Amino acid sequence: MENQVGILRKERRVINLISAAHFFSHFYILALPPLFLTIKQDLNITFTQLGMMVSFYAIGSFIGQYPMGVLADKYGPRWILVSGMITVSTAFILMGLIPIYWVLVSLALLAGLGDSVFHPANFVILTASVAPERTGRAYAFHAFAGFAGFAAAPIVVDVLRVFWDWHFALISIGCLGMIMALVLICNKELLIGEENKSQIGQSSPVSVGSVQTMGVLEFIKFPPILILFFFYVAVALAGSGIQQFSSSALPVMYEANISAANQVLFIYMVTISIGILVGGYIADKVTRLDMVATIGYLIGIFMICIVALQFLSFIFAAAALAIAGFMMGIVMPSRDVLVRAVTPKGNAGKAFGFVNSGFGFAGIIGPLIFGRIMDFGAVTWIYYGAAIFMGLTIVAAIAAGRFARAKTIYQSAE
Repeated sequence: MENQVGILRKERRVINLISAAHFFSHFYILALPPLFLTIKQDLNITFTQLGMMVSFYAIGSFIGQYPMGVLADKYGPRWILVSGMITVSTAFILMGLIPIYWVLVSLALLAGLGDSVFHPANFVILTASVAPERTGRAYAFHAFAGFAGFAAAPIVVDVLRVFWDWHFALISIGCLGMIMALVLICNKELLIGEENKSQIGQSSPVSVGSVQTMGVLEFIKFPPILILFFFYVAVALAGSGIQQFSSSALPVMYEANISAANQVLFIYMVTISIGILVGGYIADKVTRLDMVATIGYLIGIFMICIVALQFLSFIFAAAALAIAGFMMGIVMPSRDVLVRAVTPKGNAGKAFGFVNSGFGFAGIIGPLIFGRIMDFGAVTWIYYGAAIFMGLTIVAAIAAGRFARAKTIYQSAE
């Protein structure tokens, strides 16, 4: 009993530490959009150019995630995670100090490269440190912290913008990231991978099993992982317009001020976070994870279309967006558990690095698509487009679920 208590305590320490890092990862992803209108006016640039900044951030994340996953599997995730936190924090500090458009674009690329380490390194650590029967809830808390970062970004950044300016806002959040990097360094003994999980304690909560390391090129041809990659792409595109352009779209659609729009985005992110916590328990109990995704996204599509149709007042549109966020959040832990379920041992970094690069790929084209929509003045299509991509997500989820069930049947037959 005492040993089990010790294991649980160390699991909680790992989950809290990694989730804090994930908070900053998501916080930085959404730190720029709340400043779009101010930067646009200050630098005299277009929404498409602003979208280019976010796209370069996504390019860095996209090209970095799979290589970082390979490195995390081979060399361990510890210093990869620390270096990523330092890199992205430094990039944001420099953005605030050098307000030149193409410099900002270059620094966004650097920030994206720094951000690319978080998902592969974090999931390697969680997979090595948390018992399988608690995986859903561990992944849920990890995702919850990430979306708490999304929720906090518009509010924190907007407050810093209002009371000082956008330069000070970017410098301040970069300094906060440096503090988080120091916290990671001070707890570096917890940042372990599957090969050295025994460093967590003498009794590991995760059964070691046989490690089946797959080659770099071999792994990206693995059918379940390819399906889940496209699933992640669809998920990211569904949320791209809402998360990155609601601060600019809602004032046009509902004649609300920027701060009110940022508050709605905050509520949307909070409800996603709440949904994630509920979804963690569901992921540990339900076997048909594809049906969780189908039901959640169908309700989300309906609510997002209510926002786009504009036949209700601003307050009811905000409520519809909040419900959509809650349903989307419920799906997320099931998505991550599905990746672990189809991944051979010893390949968690490659698996989560590759599928999460789908977020980066979608992030490259999503801001350009929705930025162009904003420039053309077709503002409602920010939400109609999100609904369409969410429908594609359902198709990918059903396909991924079939692969997962086939693998389960095969293992049972053995």
